Amino acid sequence: MKAFLLILLFSQLVYGEDEFMTFSFINDSDEKRFYSLQKEVSCPLCEGSSIAGSNAPIASDIKNKIYTEILLGKSDEEILANLRNIFGEEVTYKPSFENNIFLWLLPLIFFLLIIFAARIFLKKNDQKV
Repeated sequence: MKAFLLILLFSQLVYGEDEFMTFSFINDSDEKRFYSLQKEVSCPLCEGSSIAGSNAPIASDIKNKIYTEILLGKSDEEILANLRNIFGEEVTYKPSFENNIFLWLLPLIFFLLIIFAARIFLKKNDQKV
């Protein structure tokens, strides 16, 4: 019975390990970068949530990757580019313009089409009168 209780207690300690993860930094600027990057990266598992507010295992893995790369001296752009290569463009809340140029220009195209259609419609109505 004592062995069973020890195993049960140990399993709870191992399970709760991720909940109390702490990251130690040499300087405050690296720590600020770490928490800032956490807010910029979305959790691939949780919809609409950043990894800062997620307890998913994949979010913990991404946090560890960001932490490691900050300690290696990589810039924020390098870290985000690496995460985009692994998880795709949707991992960041700020999509790049180059890969999504059509999506950025689509509202302008629709607006111009509406103006063009309205002009044609108004010209036809003027000719009938």
